[in-house]
Amino acid sequence: MSSLRTQMRYLNPFELHKLLINDYVLKHPGDTKLFQRDKSKDRNDYHVLKDNHRFLWDDTEPDTWEEQFAKKYYEKLFKEYCIADLSLYKENKVALRWRVEKEVVSGKGQFMCGNKHCTEKGDLRSWEVNFAYLEKGEKKNVLVKIRLCPTCSKKLNYHSKKREVTRLKKKEKNRTKKKDIKELNSSVESRDKTETSELMKETAGPSRLSQSLDESPWEEHKPVEVKSREEEMEDYLQDLLI
Repeated sequence: MSSLRTQMRYLNPFELHKLLINDYVLKHPGDTKLFQRDKSKDRNDYHVLKDNHRFLWDDTEPDTWEEQFAKKYYEKLFKEYCIADLSLYKENKVALRWRVEKEVVSGKGQFMCGNKHCTEKGDLRSWEVNFAYLEKGEKKNVLVKIRLCPTCSKKLNYHSKKREVTRLKKKEKNRTKKKDIKELNSSVESRDKTETSELMKETAGPSRLSQSLDESPWEEHKPVEVKSREEEMEDYLQDLLI
C-alpha cells in the first residue's frame, strides 16, 4: 500500500487517473462497457425524416425545422410513379413510396418493374392504385400509379383487381389522328372560303379584284413555312399516356 502511495505521489493527474481505473475499475474482461456512451437517444437526418415523414404535403408552411427539413426532402422526390414493396402481398399489405433521383435515372419504376425486389424490364403494365395508409394516427388515401411486370402485377391484384392504365392501340391511335386531322383541315378550308367570299364582296368588281391580286405588294414578302400544316397538326394532336 505504501509503495502504491509512493508511486501515486509522483504521477501527474492523467497518469494517476489511468492507474486508479486500471486497478479499481477494469479488473475483469468486459468491464470496458462501463465507459461506452449511451447511443439510444442519438438522432440523425434519417430519424428526423422518419418522424416527420408525410406521403403527401399540402401548401401550408411547416411549423418546426424538422418538418421543414422533411418537406424539403419530399419536394426533391419524383411523384409520377411509385416504388412498391410487395413482400407481404398475401396479407394485403403493400408499401408504396415515391422515387428518388437515382431511380429515375436508372429507369426503376418506369422502364424497370416498380417492385422494390424485382428488376424485370419486359412487358410492363401500368396500374392505378387507391393507396390507403395510416399517417400520424389518421387514415388517408390517394390515387397513385405504378408499373409492374406480369408476375408482380399478379401480386398487386392478389386480393382485388386494380384499374389498369393502358395506351391506345396503334391502329386505333392512327385512326383517331387521321380523323382529327381531317376534321381540322375541313374547318380550316371552310374558314378560308368564308374569308375569301367576304373579301370579294368588299371589292368594287372583278377587274379591280384581279388588278389588286396581280399587283399585290405581298408577293415579294411571302412568309417561309418552317413546318407543313400536317406537321403542325401532328404536334398539336400528339397523344399522351392516360
